[in-house]
Amino acid sequence: MRSWHDYHLVGYSVAESGRKIAFEVTWPYETETDVRRANVVFSNVEGYFFEHDLGGNILYSISEESVHALLTQNASRFQDESKWGWPLFWRDGVEKTLELLVEKNVKCFEISSSYGLSGWVLATNMDSYETVV
Repeated sequence: MRSWHDYHLVGYSVAESGRKIAFEVTWPYETETDVRRANVVFSNVEGYFFEHDLGGNILYSISEESVHALLTQNASRFQDESKWGWPLFWRDGVEKTLELLVEKNVKCFEISSSYGLSGWVLATNMDSYETVV
């Protein structure tokens, strides 16, 4: 899986009632790279959380991480927020939620940045498509 290290996140969209998220990334440097511009698309999204969007974000990485670890680290937050309907995937506890997400083949994609936006996406797929500059 490509990390997208040092690519700039120039925009993102949430579509299909949150079931699809697309990041538009670009390589603005003069140095050579095999991909100058791409869309990174998360599909069959079950949930996501982004913070620290500065409008000019520089990615550090997009990596696949443990769903169980995400659920465990955020269990009290998810339980508290579920009173207001977020996150939709939460099933009153880590084990019930993990069972549901495993059944749907959901993966956890962590978004880290050198500057700006960070967070995570729970989705079944992450694909990238090179776009013409």
